[in-house]
Amino acid sequence: MKHGLCLALLWPALAGAWEEEPALAFIVAHSPLLQAQRAVVASYQPPSLTRRVMEHTSFYVRAASGTSSTVSDAGDTTISSPVTVGIQINIPLASPREQREFTQQALAEATRIDEVRGRALTDLAKLRELEAERAAVRERLDFQKAKADWMEERIQKGYEGEIEKLWDAAQKQNAEVATAKRLDLLLDAQRRHVAHFAGEQWQPLLEYLSGQLKQLPEG
Repeated sequence: MKHGLCLALLWPALAGAWEEEPALAFIVAHSPLLQAQRAVVASYQPPSLTRRVMEHTSFYVRAASGTSSTVSDAGDTTISSPVTVGIQINIPLASPREQREFTQQALAEATRIDEVRGRALTDLAKLRELEAERAAVRERLDFQKAKADWMEERIQKGYEGEIEKLWDAAQKQNAEVATAKRLDLLLDAQRRHVAHFAGEQWQPLLEYLSGQLKQLPEG
């Protein structure tokens, strides 16, 4: 009976090992939908001042007015035209249209993040609900098993009136076993459903939600 009690106390602790915020942060970081939106935002972001300087800087060589002549030792005269070499910088300011489009895309990203977090939070709440239900079933199952063991001991000692009660306890125990198996399948499906919010990084999230991974990888 003590063994059944230990299992009942251990299961809730294991079921609640994961936390919502790390899971949500991991989903936001790796969601394919949000990654695509970030790429769009980056393409609309106005270039920085340094980038504008680099893109709009050019060298020029320009002929200057007037001429100059030099006479060599041999008496030859060379006439040359002076030139001016310089750097030309023309930095266009970011247009209001660029700023407006960037702001619109950034707002769209924030909206998408809220949407993804909302759906993920709803599914995580469902997972918590299933885990709590599974923990309750485990406790009832352990209680039924302990009760059945106690009745069996009494029957062996000659208390024949306990046979019918033992049969009823066995039926309840079998029903709880069936419920536990059904919940295990639902839990596995729900964990996988939530994990696929993280796209290609679904495996670490699944292991975290299953209690196989204590902490999610960063980055």
